[in-house]
Amino acid sequence: MFGISEEKINILLLIPCFNEEENIEHIIEHLRDVKKNLQEKKNLNLEILIINDGSTDRTKRILEKNNKDSFFTIINFKKNMGYGYTLINGFNYAKEMKFSWIISIDMDGQHEPKCLYKFIDLILTNPQEKIISGSRYKNSDLFWQNPWKDRFLVNTIITGILNTIGFSITDAFCGLKAYDCNAINDLDLKIKGYEIPIEIWIKSMKKGYKIIEIGVPVIYKDRNSVLKNAKDNFLFKKGEERIEKYIQLIESLLNTPLKTNFNVFESIFSNYFNSVDDINKYNFKKIQEAIFTQIRELET
Repeated sequence: MFGISEEKINILLLIPCFNEEENIEHIIEHLRDVKKNLQEKKNLNLEILIINDGSTDRTKRILEKNNKDSFFTIINFKKNMGYGYTLINGFNYAKEMKFSWIISIDMDGQHEPKCLYKFIDLILTNPQEKIISGSRYKNSDLFWQNPWKDRFLVNTIITGILNTIGFSITDAFCGLKAYDCNAINDLDLKIKGYEIPIEIWIKSMKKGYKIIEIGVPVIYKDRNSVLKNAKDNFLFKKGEERIEKYIQLIESLLNTPLKTNFNVFESIFSNYFNSVDDINKYNFKKIQEAIFTQIRELET
């Protein structure tokens, strides 16, 4: 499974955490198995940092209960600071502690701990990569659950836009990623919110970093129960708001406007949101490629 590296590689597993009392023990149990399975790798040191981003539920208590053996390190924020802020603090911690690589994984159950083996294998065998990004839309065999329609369409539109400025990716927003520690800290990241992946992509491009994608499963926490109570008009409105916010950020980071204004991308979102009943493993590639083609034609 794992390649050979001459030097010992220190990897920090960075886990942002906010109000995840229901998922913590399940995830930690699986992480214990992962670390146990990696013990025979003498060229690898894996440590875990969980950053509790001001949780208001029992998250802090459950983390402490499950860390009597100091299996992981905990940083507790007094108030919620945001996903981007949490990642940046984790990146800084890794640099200070002299880790070589960072793998970010969510605590909400959307990322399977066993996927970590793929990332570690690539870190050990392809040290020239700077970012290894998970993609939920790379392989239909990993389509274990249908995604939320609005999230898929927003992701596809923004991914399509990024591909017109030099990328060749399939998933702009997957939180399961591995980063070369020196490279990620050299990006001088600023964004504190959930839009930070956009900043990472564009600043990495400007640095000329080599980036690869690997397939990971499509898993959405509480998808069915949430969608049951969410009205289409709410999802539609939120989808449009996210597209507008992401496009504004892309233009700001590029310091230049896109060739096509927001209304055109809004129209693409509206068309597919209203014409497609559901996104599944049988139609997602066709929809994704159709949107990518439309955006390429707009931006050329």
